[in-house]
Amino acid sequence: MAQDTQKHKTVGVSFNPELRDRASERSRSLGLSFSRYVTMCVEAELNGRQPQLLTELGAAPVREDLNLQSAIDAGSDYSAAKAASIDFEDDIEEILRDEDICYTRYSSVANLRTDFLIQHVDEKTDRTIRIALECKHNLRGRYTVTLGQAIILRSMPQIDAVVLCVPYMKNFDDHVRETFHQQDIPIATPDNVVSILRKLSGQTPE
Repeated sequence: MAQDTQKHKTVGVSFNPELRDRASERSRSLGLSFSRYVTMCVEAELNGRQPQLLTELGAAPVREDLNLQSAIDAGSDYSAAKAASIDFEDDIEEILRDEDICYTRYSSVANLRTDFLIQHVDEKTDRTIRIALECKHNLRGRYTVTLGQAIILRSMPQIDAVVLCVPYMKNFDDHVRETFHQQDIPIATPDNVVSILRKLSGQTPE
């Protein structure tokens, strides 16, 4: 490790007794002073490198005891959410098929993947318009990630537009909706997704 030549300043930190004991035991097992251990933990977190202590000191990772009931509960919740997400995508696919929308499901765009890639050839210009359709059954707690994915897709030269489809707009955060709008990413529901796709692709609504 590089030698630290900067002057240090003592800062008081309050720990509950149990946490202090655990941290002290961990620092001793790594051969570090308590102060140095805490400093390295903070540095690692701020630099986005949580495994720093383990890799730099060559220590074996601490094994985390698994709670089987918690694992079962988490697995059950994940499976239910995954099933609901796939069912929602199936519903959207049925709508696209019924409305004779040309699409490819789980299409690759560069190193990314979109739920549906909509393609329409403009008869006047013979140009193919490509729209990435992202389906999110539950956005709760995932607004930032979803917005980031949509912005990245929107920046791809292969993509002309991105549409986010959700089950309904009820209780949808107005600030989030406005943020997507500012990024030119329409938010659709099953009721209007076809009309939005046709508008973006320049088709005349039937």
